[in-house]
Amino acid sequence: MHLRPRWARAGGAAAAVLALASMAGVGIGVTATRAAATSQADAIVAFAASQHGDPYCYGGGGIHGASGATITPPNPGCGPHSKGYDCMSLAQYAVYQATGIALPSDGTQLKGVGTFIPPQGPDGQGGLLPGDVVFWGGTIDSYHHSGVYAGEGMVWNAFDNGIPVAMHPWSYLQASYSYDGAIRYWTTGTSVNPPPGGGHGYDLVGSDGGVFVFGGGFYGSLPGLGVTVHDITGIVPTSRDDGYFLVGSDGGVFAFNAPFANSLPGIGVHVDDIAGIVPTLDDRGYFLVGRDGGVFSFNAPFENSLPGVGIHVDDIAGIAATADDGGYWLVGSDGSVYAFGDAHYFGNAPAGAVAITATHDGGGYWVVGANGAVTAYGDARSFGDLPTLGVAVGNIVGIVVSPDSLGYNLIGSDGGVFSFGDATNIGSLPGLGVHVDDVVGAVPT
Repeated sequence: MHLRPRWARAGGAAAAVLALASMAGVGIGVTATRAAATSQADAIVAFAASQHGDPYCYGGGGIHGASGATITPPNPGCGPHSKGYDCMSLAQYAVYQATGIALPSDGTQLKGVGTFIPPQGPDGQGGLLPGDVVFWGGTIDSYHHSGVYAGEGMVWNAFDNGIPVAMHPWSYLQASYSYDGAIRYWTTGTSVNPPPGGGHGYDLVGSDGGVFVFGGGFYGSLPGLGVTVHDITGIVPTSRDDGYFLVGSDGGVFAFNAPFANSLPGIGVHVDDIAGIVPTLDDRGYFLVGRDGGVFSFNAPFENSLPGVGIHVDDIAGIAATADDGGYWLVGSDGSVYAFGDAHYFGNAPAGAVAITATHDGGGYWVVGANGAVTAYGDARSFGDLPTLGVAVGNIVGIVVSPDSLGYNLIGSDGGVFSFGDATNIGSLPGLGVHVDDVVGAVPT
């Protein structure tokens, strides 16, 4: 154990869907159901996001995907054998794959297709929804740049030579172009194609146990079962992402399409400071952690706790387990990390930590702060964070890592989602017009 100056919340498009499985020692079986097919709007965003990192190739790309540049020699960053996109072809690809509408590639618009959204509000974003195609640098019928609006002031686009496909803040684009308006090509129908990257969705959970599904599976929620609580502090997926566990501050555990192994109320233990939960690899057990660093194991190997080694704190934010269930990390809000069992200590994070999650091989971990700062340790890789993008927030509550560990989504208490690396942004609660401030975590699906 390493005791250096000291979450893991492993961790939608969707409709918001609300709904228990086990409470205080009582197990209730919940049958899994699947979320509705992805909407066209969310699919447009997902298809654009799926091309993240592809090179900017002027004249490259189209409705069927990336292709080589049409100029000789290719522009910088797009080699002779590279396949990529320019700004228009990325939008062409995303819109066509989701709706079947083929957009022109000459900077003009189809006549009578789509709904024009003129610039509104101080910076023009008023009235926009995720999946709208935004245009810049001229007029709506003769523009110089375009992209796919992802919500919350973020735009997927192929910006310029040497800059791969990425999601940029509105202010980044506005510094170079005047905004011309947007076209909404999507309808309320479902996508003509499934969005790319199966296994790249996420479910969000509120403090009332309501679950919001984005591109993944819905297995139930507390409101849906008529259970009223306001103290849910975390959610974690099963190892196969086919169910999830919720935990309350009293240590009550709610298992949805997942095996229930008991809870603190179920064994007569009374607390009110449980901060997180993480399951074992076989999903037959789990660890709970309190803000004092106390660890409670159910069908899981106990490797000690902070009170057990004489360390007194009250700021533990979460817990992450190693790949073999032989250890775990705790993180405090001051960024201090504690390693137990076979968990290796790689370093502490900056103050303001709200969550920790491990790489899939257990060889490292990410710690995320309330301001969206992400620090990577061991074999975890950094793919950027909100402060680096100049995005100022203070409400990040969790992190959802991609299946290949090559990206992550950051989750805000308002249900906002920020994507980095190869993580797919399927949608967010603000993007759906849902206004909450009590999201406490998310799980990958």
